[in-house]
Amino acid sequence: MLAPTFVQHSAGVKCPVAIKEHLRLKLFWRAALVRRNCEILLTPISDLLVFIEPSRLLTRSYRPVQSGVVSLSPGFSKNVIGRFLKTGRGNWTRFGILAKPGCVFPDRAGSIMSVVPLQPSSPSSRSNSPTPVPNRWIISAWFDQILILSTPLLAIPAVFALNSRLGVAAETISLVVTSFFALGHHLPGMIRAYGDRELFARFQWRFMLAPPLLFLTYIPLQQTHPDFISLVIVVWATWHGLMQLYGFVRIYDARVGSTSPVTAWWDWLVCLCGFVTAQMFCPPRVAKVLGHWYSLGGPVIPPLIVQACRWIFLAITIVVLAGFIVNYILELYRGIKPNSVKLLLLASGIGTWWFSVAYVQNVILGAALFDICHDVQYLAIVWLYNCGRVKSNPQIGRFMSYVFRRGMVLMYLGLIAVYGAIGLLPAFVQDGRLNAILLGFLGTSTLLHYYYDGFIWKVRERSTQAGLGLTPDQATVATRRMSVPGGMHVLKWSPLILSAGWLLATDLAHPSLAQARKEELSKKYIQSLTGSTIQPGTPEEVSWLYTQFERAQVTAMSVPDDTDSQLRAAILLANFGRNEEAVDLIEKILKQNPDFSDGYMTLGQIDLYQGRMEKAYDHFSAALAHSSSDQDQSAACMKLGEVDMNRRQFESAQAWFEKALKYNPDLMAAADALRKNQRDRNASQ
Repeated sequence: MLAPTFVQHSAGVKCPVAIKEHLRLKLFWRAALVRRNCEILLTPISDLLVFIEPSRLLTRSYRPVQSGVVSLSPGFSKNVIGRFLKTGRGNWTRFGILAKPGCVFPDRAGSIMSVVPLQPSSPSSRSNSPTPVPNRWIISAWFDQILILSTPLLAIPAVFALNSRLGVAAETISLVVTSFFALGHHLPGMIRAYGDRELFARFQWRFMLAPPLLFLTYIPLQQTHPDFISLVIVVWATWHGLMQLYGFVRIYDARVGSTSPVTAWWDWLVCLCGFVTAQMFCPPRVAKVLGHWYSLGGPVIPPLIVQACRWIFLAITIVVLAGFIVNYILELYRGIKPNSVKLLLLASGIGTWWFSVAYVQNVILGAALFDICHDVQYLAIVWLYNCGRVKSNPQIGRFMSYVFRRGMVLMYLGLIAVYGAIGLLPAFVQDGRLNAILLGFLGTSTLLHYYYDGFIWKVRERSTQAGLGLTPDQATVATRRMSVPGGMHVLKWSPLILSAGWLLATDLAHPSLAQARKEELSKKYIQSLTGSTIQPGTPEEVSWLYTQFERAQVTAMSVPDDTDSQLRAAILLANFGRNEEAVDLIEKILKQNPDFSDGYMTLGQIDLYQGRMEKAYDHFSAALAHSSSDQDQSAACMKLGEVDMNRRQFESAQAWFEKALKYNPDLMAAADALRKNQRDRNASQ
């Protein structure tokens, strides 16, 4: 900023610094308004600016320098100088005018006056221009709150209202969310991968080879080793969710210029520990991961180690959270302040994950809750990014240029809905081969989404920063172009490739039981009571069943809080003839979870097979009282009817069968079979 000015006559006689001079200057500016043939240009403060500040004229001494010329424009005279004169008598503020040497303009007496830029005698009188305040929001305050930060406050009440008040089943909610949200949000990433010409040119071999290779690998693995696919998706989905949250956190910090590598590491550690530790405190998820691991032939993990890992991860999370807080406080005082919005984002993202995983008992409903929040954030940022890319690069591609522009939001959402509707097709397709192909397509789409997002959305990329509206000053760390050579990229994914190849090669060398036969044995011996200790016929089937028995017992000891694992272990104990141990285990479960209807059903079936009809009736009645779905209520009514048939109370049994058919009309054949079986028994007696 240049120094204030002093005004002198063209004759070289300096005017005294007094109030009278202020009035004369004011009259001079009013006379300048009349002159329409002059021009005044506003320029940045870094140019030659003339500042009139009467308070400094009264208190400072100035050294005159060569005079300059100012040309006055009518528009500036009317709009700016007029406001300048209306600021009050003697209450003038700093005012800038571009000065050019040689310009003159008249004073009130007709004499010529020139503007003389002067410098203050003391450097301390200089002042700096104000630094513009950075925008800390990605879109705007309102849109960020609705689409990124506070989405859980809208999604969670809506899902619980559908499930509890309107009676929509959790499976139905999960199907809709999985299709229109989880599957639908894969499409925007695919559009960018194959619609952005520059991006496709960089990674064309990945985009061309990955889809067919994944599809051809997914279908046989899904048929022979579904646990491998499930384990990969569980691990990859967790990583994908925490990395999306981490990316949003870094974007918010970059908006205010906070790009410290140390801060970035603490942000990543908080996201990592927050997501992984929540999984450890969700017994059903731990049990499922252990089940997948053991089904793949993994070594048995001692139960004490599994239980200790929960508290080890919690301790690590507390330490990381303390380090994050200390670093945040230090950054407030020693460097560029981090964006405070990211604290709300971390609390929202990790809090939603913990609520969905550790609090919601229904795993399906919890996954649907988090998917909604995750997918809405993804759709919003992808729309913003692609719109920025289209504006900055008109040659990006015709399809992207057509979709990602102003006024096409509804078309964008419509395409996502159409793509997501594909996820509903397997439920209506009866043909086994076509159904397998559809499931293979859906699984491949999921894996491609995780894979592509790992390298096309890196915030460290210059192109990504430009699409997000981040200037080089806001993202000064690692703004180089990220490119991993093909060999290194294959080496990075080699563990997953080798694992899949080993499983396929093992199946070719030593074929195991078909997956269809495994499912039949599981339904008969693991998911339901047989009422006898009759084992399968072939040695391979007996060996497989004994292996499942051992793994079920180890999983139940490793995750004592998971009711499904305990129930599975109890059913296998009963099917292997160890009824007393099974009853003790189920009673232990019911002490901890008195509302567990499946536990009462299992106890009732054990009593029914052992001929204790009164106890069986009581247990089935308790199961009916604690049932929360039509399917469970119909099953309890069928069992109550079966007990009454054995007690020869045929009218009561008929009433129970009719009530079961109201809940589930598909049970008509089962009820007829029970009646026929009882008539045959009576005839034989």
